[in-house]
Amino acid sequence: MSPVQTRLLGRDQTLNAIDTLLDRLRGELSTDASGPEAGAAERTLLLLGEPGIGKTSLLEVAARRVNDQGGQTRWVVGRPEEAGLAFSGFDTLLQPRHSALADIDAEDRPVLEAALHGGEAAAGGTLALAGALLRVLSRWAEPGPLLVIIDDLQWLDRSTQDLLSLCARRLQGEPVGFLLASRPAGLPPSWMRQSTRHRLDDLDDVQAARLLESLAVPPQGRTRRQVMRQAGGNPLALVELARAAATRSLSEEQVGLELPLTERLEQLFAADLAALPEPTRRLLLLAAVADLPDMAAMAEILGDVRLPDFQDAYDNDATPPAPGAALVLAGQTQVARAADEAWSAAEKAGLLTLHQGVIRFRHPLVRSAVLAAAPFDQRCQAHRLIAAVPDIDEDRRAWHRAAATVTANEAVADALEATAERARRRGGYAAAAMTLERAAQLSPRTDDRVRRLNAAAEFAMSAGHPRWVAELTSAVAADADTADARAEADLYAGWALALTSRHDEAMDRLMAAADAWATTRPESVFDALGTAAMVAYTSGDARFREAILDRYRRLSPHAPNACTTWILGGCDPLGSRDEALAHLRHAAAQNDKPLGAWSMLGAAAWALDETEMAVQLLGTMLEIYRQASTAGGNATVASAHAMALFEAGRWPAALAGVGEAERAAAVGGLELATVSNQILAGALAAVRGDSRRARQTLADATHDFDLRGTRTFEVRVRQASALAALAEGDHHAAYFHLSRLFHRDGSPLHFHSSFHGLADLAASAVRIGRSKEAQATLDAAMGQLPAKTSLRLHLILCRARGILADEAAHAEDLLREAAFNPGGDQWPFERALALADLGEWLRRRQRPADARVPLNEALELFQGLGATPWGTRTAAELRATGVDTAEARHEDATMELTPQQLAIVQLAAQGLSNKEIAARLFLSPRTVGFHLNRAFPKLGVTSRFQLRDFV
Repeated sequence: MSPVQTRLLGRDQTLNAIDTLLDRLRGELSTDASGPEAGAAERTLLLLGEPGIGKTSLLEVAARRVNDQGGQTRWVVGRPEEAGLAFSGFDTLLQPRHSALADIDAEDRPVLEAALHGGEAAAGGTLALAGALLRVLSRWAEPGPLLVIIDDLQWLDRSTQDLLSLCARRLQGEPVGFLLASRPAGLPPSWMRQSTRHRLDDLDDVQAARLLESLAVPPQGRTRRQVMRQAGGNPLALVELARAAATRSLSEEQVGLELPLTERLEQLFAADLAALPEPTRRLLLLAAVADLPDMAAMAEILGDVRLPDFQDAYDNDATPPAPGAALVLAGQTQVARAADEAWSAAEKAGLLTLHQGVIRFRHPLVRSAVLAAAPFDQRCQAHRLIAAVPDIDEDRRAWHRAAATVTANEAVADALEATAERARRRGGYAAAAMTLERAAQLSPRTDDRVRRLNAAAEFAMSAGHPRWVAELTSAVAADADTADARAEADLYAGWALALTSRHDEAMDRLMAAADAWATTRPESVFDALGTAAMVAYTSGDARFREAILDRYRRLSPHAPNACTTWILGGCDPLGSRDEALAHLRHAAAQNDKPLGAWSMLGAAAWALDETEMAVQLLGTMLEIYRQASTAGGNATVASAHAMALFEAGRWPAALAGVGEAERAAAVGGLELATVSNQILAGALAAVRGDSRRARQTLADATHDFDLRGTRTFEVRVRQASALAALAEGDHHAAYFHLSRLFHRDGSPLHFHSSFHGLADLAASAVRIGRSKEAQATLDAAMGQLPAKTSLRLHLILCRARGILADEAAHAEDLLREAAFNPGGDQWPFERALALADLGEWLRRRQRPADARVPLNEALELFQGLGATPWGTRTAAELRATGVDTAEARHEDATMELTPQQLAIVQLAAQGLSNKEIAARLFLSPRTVGFHLNRAFPKLGVTSRFQLRDFV
């Protein structure tokens, strides 16, 4: 049975549940039902979810699947205007009447007709009607399984619901099933008891980002963040808000303002709002504006008779009242009673819930609808009321004042700037950027506006939102009247472009900044060149490296720091290794490093093959970001950290890092981080032996991405593809990919990373009779390398030379150096490959006793890593030497987990609760619990207390 084919995102679990239902109808799954309700539950799947969550789309997928397999479907859609009409849904089920009732038993037709015209009594009672319908359903199912599909069950008339639920309990043995979709509230208990319920949650950030990227015009920058925040993971809202935003320009609109809902969204989430009493609408507006969860705080805001009407609030230019003056509580009992009635009306309308003093809107879009329904002047009045509360937090007060201000106001802008600084100190860079952008909008003077926009761009850069940075720097370019301000904007714009594949544009902006500051701000030149080094390394373009190094060498000598380290390590990690390494050790030892220094030092350590140091530096910065909860800011860091972990042989941790980087990149819309992450995911799948997934992941990564201009990615894709081929024993395919790491003249595709594939190239070449070609490539490559290389590259070269060497003694010396040099322990997979090559070489020269030691060590390493294909082949080699080895798999159980499951398991092993894990990973506690329940069987545990044994 092939799985349901669909492009629905984040619905794999639901589609699996639909598959299970359809398999059961076809008789492919046995049933263990012990009663009528249990039997009904096995053939009835109830999808629960908010409007716009995708219930109807799933029903349509199921209908296509049933029809494609020769089954039948019958649709019924509940409608609110027909909810009070008895048997209106039953009538729909029997349409068109002439074909629906054809060939049925003569005694059943009058029963059904009577029910449609006169109800159950006219039909002879409930059981008679149900019996007739049961026989009709059975007749319909004779050509093939029948699936009755009911959408909007919450609006289906009660008579039809009771009739169908009774039939569902009496269809044992019949190939008839029910697929239902409903909003969570208002269902009768019978369906809840006799169905398999499946709750559709909102999409997570990764899934939401993928949905946005699939649109013709995906939102970018600040608009993207706003769409994702406001939609709350609702698929329909994501699409509707994104399409609406595509037709509007946000550059001149107030920062922080909610996107207006489309008419369709308003109908879905706030259709009942207009019918509510005026006091309730006013209260909802205050709750939406204040967004305060505590009813006690709301009571302070409401006060007096301002609950039903606050038209007398002071105007925009008036001085705020003295503390308490606008909120005198006269007649608190009366006000409290009115508030209780208003809350009750809102709760009955299904707009919010109130539990133990905590207000929760049913969905973020309900809050958006409340705000959209209120006129601008009422929203302003509400913001002014809240800003006047004496004990309100100063940052919240500043934002409420800003929301009620429509013209330039330096006092409000200054207050926002202070708020942004406090957010920055807490690590909230995205919040600081948004606050400063709003402050810039309210700035009367051009120089203040430009200064604040540049500062906002810097914070957006720290938060990891390149497209937002691009928007901010574009605004600076339109207003800046000094060379220094333009150069600063060029620096931030260049950084934003550096995270995309637009390498030439990035270099133009960064070199412009460096040249503008060459004489006035030489310290800032290092920042521009350091950022440019990222472009140079990623692209692999020699022109970029020469331009950066030329400018660097012309600068006055400077004490080693993170920028100088990365300039040398990123542009010339081979030729300037000793100098770069000295800078790295000096800069890493310094205290009070700026935030950006950690990533540059970590990247330099990685490029210099100081892998363990890279893991530590990047891990430290990642932890700083985690503590600051800076969504998006850790995407590139998490991706780089995961790569270092992969090379260090810590594959479960690397897999968890892939999941973390994927979530963060989705929020920021980071092109290069997303592709890099997918390439690493492909490599991880390959080394675990899942070649099919590896190839599919790599194909997805490069589907809409041109690798030719980003050579480091091209090299990594080739290497990961070769690993997938080697996992299957396909040395021809592996050689094909690895030989493409070098041009025909022997020059490397990438000036640094190509050389790391030489040993695998040699190993594949020997097995397919291409040793001469591989030797020519190796000779050309070594001719371009300095005499002294990193230890890692030295060991790779020894392995390659040993595999290809003709003279036995020399080959053995080289292979033993690659296999047993103590420093090679920090790259366990490469060490295991070298040991396996040595053992195989010795066995083929009739030295089985000598071969057992390296083969045993290789097998132990492969099994510990979870590199199953390599472990299997090494075990076969070891058996050929006379050693009896067990063929059982000894791989790390955590490698069976998905990246998200592994991330959750690791946090649970640290003792975090589901709620704490959800806050850390931006998930719901329910989703965390679901993933833990899926992970436990894979790990063979029954409780979270056993997880420490695995992580």
